[in-house]
Amino acid sequence: MRDLRLGDIIDDWCVKCRRLTNHAIVSLVGAEAAKVRCRSCYSDHDYLREIQPPSKRELKKMAEAAKAAAEASAQEPTAHLAKPHSPARKKTA
Repeated sequence: MRDLRLGDIIDDWCVKCRRLTNHAIVSLVGAEAAKVRCRSCYSDHDYLREIQPPSKRELKKMAEAAKAAAEASAQEPTAHLAKPHSPARKKTA
């Protein structure tokens, strides 16, 4: 595969169109595209590597799940610390 250049056409998820469209490379960082311009609506955005970003609803659900998991782990009793350790008995024959 050849190196990317300014103006090359690549596929990316358009934030404004909300679909995968052709984009022109606007800026490069090293050998990777940094900013792209949608060829359908002409909006500029960061290169998303053809991955659809999560919706606001999905972000909210993930935040609520993380909060619930943190609360559950904070309220979990530490039963293993409350019980004294009893040594194992050896069987004598």
